[in-house]
Amino acid sequence: MSSNFTPWVEKYRPTSFDEIVFDPLNKKLLENIINNKSFPNLLFYGPPGTGKTTSIINLINAYQDSPNCKNLMIHLNASDERGIDIIRNQINSFVNSKSLFNDGMKFVILDEVDYMTKNAQIALKYLLQSYKSKVRFCLICNYISRIDEALQNEFVRLRFNQLPQDEIITFLRNINECEKLDYSEEALLSIQKLFNSDIRSMINYMQSNEKLISNMKIMKDELWIDLINRIKNKDYKKNIEYINNLTMEYNIEKKNIIKNFLNFIIRHKKEYVTTEFLLFIENVMHISDLNIEYMLPHCLIKLNIFFTQN
Repeated sequence: MSSNFTPWVEKYRPTSFDEIVFDPLNKKLLENIINNKSFPNLLFYGPPGTGKTTSIINLINAYQDSPNCKNLMIHLNASDERGIDIIRNQINSFVNSKSLFNDGMKFVILDEVDYMTKNAQIALKYLLQSYKSKVRFCLICNYISRIDEALQNEFVRLRFNQLPQDEIITFLRNINECEKLDYSEEALLSIQKLFNSDIRSMINYMQSNEKLISNMKIMKDELWIDLINRIKNKDYKKNIEYINNLTMEYNIEKKNIIKNFLNFIIRHKKEYVTTEFLLFIENVMHISDLNIEYMLPHCLIKLNIFFTQN
């Protein structure tokens, strides 16, 4: 087995376009960009861990198809300064800089754009219009609803969500073999079901449990159904204790338990999925720095309302 000092999410991050697990439609659209040599401004959105950042970097590399083009791409995180300073300084400076090797198309990758203020998004819109002849902007976010509609209209939008299960299993199987692990096919399938299309979380889970495989327990659908019934009973103190016990029993963080539970509801309990419920999930998922100990009681109270209002 490999050392835990090397994060497997980096070790097994795809380094070429062909290695990425894509939704079939997205793959075809992106292949057309490469083959037709016509690159629009792109907006990738969807849940964490579905390959948005990796896809855009490898897409640009495949499109440029030259080792001398690395200086024509800049990758920034919009959440660092809420966008304003990035737009007015770093992007502007990069766009106006002269390349020593070539004068090809420049690419600006802006991650976590849904953290940008509305003013920053408006400024970005005017900036990309100013440089549309020589720069392509690639935006990445989790929640497209937080992106100003006028800014959205400047982009071809691709949703990253449901990835092909068979390709995910093949990807996990490769890690299983390379790391000389002993996950069964059933275990790999259970891991995929646990995290849906969040490949990053699957890889982290496999690495964190590599020494516990023989005793590893997989969270199954019956557990989530049981949790729904517990939440309906309104015993919040016992439910918090129950979730704390789950973190120990299944070696998984509380925030991931909540995330996976909400994903299960969306996929299998459509009777609870209303517009208000989806807005609640969006807020819970988006505030990633919120202390889980404070968030958990609030989530249980809200979920009880959703589960018992009909």
